[in-house]
Amino acid sequence: MIESMKSSSRSLLALSMVVLLSACGSEGTSENKIDTGSEQFVSATLIDDINATTMLAYIKGAIDPNATNAFAYKAVKITYNTVNEDNTPVVASGLLVIPKATDAYQAYRASQGLPPFSVSMICENHGTIFADSDAPTKQEVANGRPDYATAILMTGYAGFASIDPDYIGFGDSKGTVHPYIIKKASARASLDMIKASMKYMEDNGIMLNHQLYITGYSEGGYIAMATAQKVENELDSVNLMGVAPMAGPYNVKDLADIEIDETRTMVYPAFLADLTYSYDHYYSDVNMSEIVNPAITSSQFQLAFNGDFDTVAIHTILGLADPLNGDYGFYTHKASELFSTVFINDYQNNANSPIKSRFEENNLDNWIPRSKMNLIQCIDDEIIPFSESNNTYNKFLANGVDVTLTAIPTAILSQQQDATHPFVHANCGTTAYGAAVKWFAAIRNGDI
Repeated sequence: MIESMKSSSRSLLALSMVVLLSACGSEGTSENKIDTGSEQFVSATLIDDINATTMLAYIKGAIDPNATNAFAYKAVKITYNTVNEDNTPVVASGLLVIPKATDAYQAYRASQGLPPFSVSMICENHGTIFADSDAPTKQEVANGRPDYATAILMTGYAGFASIDPDYIGFGDSKGTVHPYIIKKASARASLDMIKASMKYMEDNGIMLNHQLYITGYSEGGYIAMATAQKVENELDSVNLMGVAPMAGPYNVKDLADIEIDETRTMVYPAFLADLTYSYDHYYSDVNMSEIVNPAITSSQFQLAFNGDFDTVAIHTILGLADPLNGDYGFYTHKASELFSTVFINDYQNNANSPIKSRFEENNLDNWIPRSKMNLIQCIDDEIIPFSESNNTYNKFLANGVDVTLTAIPTAILSQQQDATHPFVHANCGTTAYGAAVKWFAAIRNGDI
């Protein structure tokens, strides 16, 4: 069976990149900042507390067999207050993983005339998930060991505090409709997680240098860019050092224009169905009954996206797959099987289509970032066209943004395509995350 589009923990840990654990360049300031998380922070629950020796064994076995050092790894579930797209309050959750330097590393820094180790933060926004069991806090708890792969890379190996929101609709907020590819709610949830995490760390004596880095893949790439915009506008208590959105749908309307076509064969129907379900729920002028093929009922959508099912099951519930006969829903069904032909014709010909206006409202390539930006994506991505990153790069460049475009060729991916991993988009995640963390480490060390 073809696995979900989420990044596999084990494949992510197969990274061959190197982040220097003992890097000792500029780490920003450790000055006291005004607490900004009192309204957001609700509670914290310890999940894992792993010493550096044990973490080193994980690192040597999964990331770098030549590693000689690792940071201790403390994983905490953060519960926090945020606000949804419809302005309703939500109690959300996320995974915070905090590094602790060994005495030997602190002694090394002192020998080099460096200040004591202080913590830089990465807000990491995960790719699209459908099953609640794939949320960061659930992944960490379910495995009974440090196994949220990006956190092991970012924290145990590279020494960043990793802030990983579950997203509204998952974790403690399961049962709330996930605001899929809706920038306001997504950015607010990640921003509030950052604030709550800082509150917890400051209250627990963690020396923060208040450097913040933001990344994410696929939907997470979209949320990373939206969060960066919100951080720049609203969060003065951090120094936003670098933003690395990866393979995100930055221009929602451009992608919709491609996908909403009667002759279009859908590559991954669950993404389009989730987008429809989300926009119908949060926008009063978007009516799913006018959009969806009449053969699919609203109760099917409610079941499909209740947080209990993954991709192929969702396709099957919506009548867009037949797994027993080898049809998993990928590359096998026309857009007209999900969308009504009346809607498709209206979308293509009506400049005032309400959902078209909502897509434009959620575009992210129309602002001017002040922070360093690195758009990372595989060239042969078949889910999110590489043009999304390339076009956004050109727009930012024209507006004087300090922007880099990192184009990853398929040939260098650590996980290649096969029957169970057919998508470059999913396989690229391992290499993309490695590139992002290496770039962040270079900025932290003063090399960029």
